[in-house]
Amino acid sequence: MTIRHLKTFIKVCELGSISKTAEELCIAQPSVSQTIIELEKYYSITLFKRVNRKLVLTKEGEILLAKAKEVVTSFNEFEELTRNLDSKPDIYIGASMAFGEIVLPTLLQRIKEQMPDVDPRLYIEKPNILEEKILNGDLDFAIAEGLVSNPHIKTDLVGKDRLVAFCAPGYPAPNKIKLQDLIKYDLLLREVGSAPRRIIDYRLAIKGVKVENPRMESASNLVIIQLAKSGLGIGFLAEDVVKPYIDSGDLREIELDIPLERNLFLIRHCTKRFTSAEKKAYQICYKILTEKTSE
Repeated sequence: MTIRHLKTFIKVCELGSISKTAEELCIAQPSVSQTIIELEKYYSITLFKRVNRKLVLTKEGEILLAKAKEVVTSFNEFEELTRNLDSKPDIYIGASMAFGEIVLPTLLQRIKEQMPDVDPRLYIEKPNILEEKILNGDLDFAIAEGLVSNPHIKTDLVGKDRLVAFCAPGYPAPNKIKLQDLIKYDLLLREVGSAPRRIIDYRLAIKGVKVENPRMESASNLVIIQLAKSGLGIGFLAEDVVKPYIDSGDLREIELDIPLERNLFLIRHCTKRFTSAEKKAYQICYKILTEKTSE
């Protein structure tokens, strides 16, 4: 039996007529009659008696009518609930700190403009935490850079960016330097597990060296920039983050013998099936990132 059977039965009871029900539901009269016959056969009961050419409910019919109304009411409430949920769905989006600062404000603005009924929830975390949240289903998708190796995470490459080594104009370091020689200087690094730190540690490991005792580790890009401006060491951050300070002359870039380029991805669980709202938000984010990395 289907909801259609129950709704038709209820309407026949309300109108007391097969023909009037067919007219109101805009269906053929034989279809209404067949629906009642199917209900009676399915439940092995008689629903109506004909008295003076009128339909009169049997006791079994009265019982079924009460239950049918309960079922249809519950179904209508369910449909209303799902419509309300879909009308303002939550979308959970993650990003690492560098791209959270650069991309998320633009992303939020465009989602609000193009999807006013959507409620985006934005989270900035370390790459390893973003991957964990993707795997646990806590995020619908995320912006990640660098190394993503979990086989259960699907990656869509949207571009590349690079890390920049920088220091104060008067800091005692040459304008060009070999990557492995950086460990001779005071280093101002992001914390272990962050995207920039993972790239630096990985590249240094290839050279057979590692950072033993940096001058400072911080989760804050701004702290690293301020300390570098004060002449306290060499920092490493995404080019987009530090470029305004280099352009203004507050910092200078140190050219490395090996460019610290990294891939930029949109990531999601490999079994994730997007709702229409999630898919549109994903496409908006994809467009923003491809625009940003092609500048």
